[in-house]
Amino acid sequence: MNEALRLDYLQAMGVDTYVPRFVLDGAAPSPIFELDIAVEDEFADVETAEVASFDADTEYQQMAEAQERNTPAPTGEPQRAGSRIASALQELGFESAAPAPAQASSTPGAATDVAVSPEFNVELVATGIGLLMIVETTTAPPSPAEKRLMANIAVAVSRHHKLAKAPEFATSRFQWPVLKTPGLTMGGDAAKEALQANIMAQAERQQAHCVILFGSALQPYIDVATLQSAGIQLLYAAEPAAMLADGSLKAPLWQNLRKVVFSL
Repeated sequence: MNEALRLDYLQAMGVDTYVPRFVLDGAAPSPIFELDIAVEDEFADVETAEVASFDADTEYQQMAEAQERNTPAPTGEPQRAGSRIASALQELGFESAAPAPAQASSTPGAATDVAVSPEFNVELVATGIGLLMIVETTTAPPSPAEKRLMANIAVAVSRHHKLAKAPEFATSRFQWPVLKTPGLTMGGDAAKEALQANIMAQAERQQAHCVILFGSALQPYIDVATLQSAGIQLLYAAEPAAMLADGSLKAPLWQNLRKVVFSL
């Protein structure tokens, strides 16, 4: 079918058509069609010197000002450009199948339900003694007092288990969604898989077989069975700020840390 005629039919039916403006790397070559459209040479009668002195910025400004003066104020939905196919259909008594304007819904919640994607930030603190600490930092990073608390926990573990190596701290950060790109899966399951993979990678890199999870916000995104299958023990603890406010919250964590076997 003639490509120009096909485009006219699609336009008359209200179907938008798109053509590539440039060649993408790795993309399949687009078919080339010969369109029977006369292309006028705007500078056919212009001398070479005049073309060389052509000021594009000034010309563009003048065209924009003229368009503003001659463009009427919008009174409704913009009209679609006609074509010879659309004119022929109207002469035969057929209306062009242009899309109808969207109607605003008067019922709350009638629009398509969109799943709310979780958003959170995580800080993973490696200690170098086989212990990895995870704290949720969506609202704020750990305060100096909270950092000292986590450091003291690692030092207490090293001393209690008589480890030959002193703690060496390294911090890594994880955020979800990693990229806020439309079209990417960003639901709870994807967040769980991504965070789980990050924890597993950090534990393997740091040779950590014990993970402390501070707070309850991240519990839905951590698979305990997967950690256990990798020989990693997960311990739950209150948030560092809560432990600083109430010292009694430290006791359950310390009792569990005393039972963990650390070997370096």
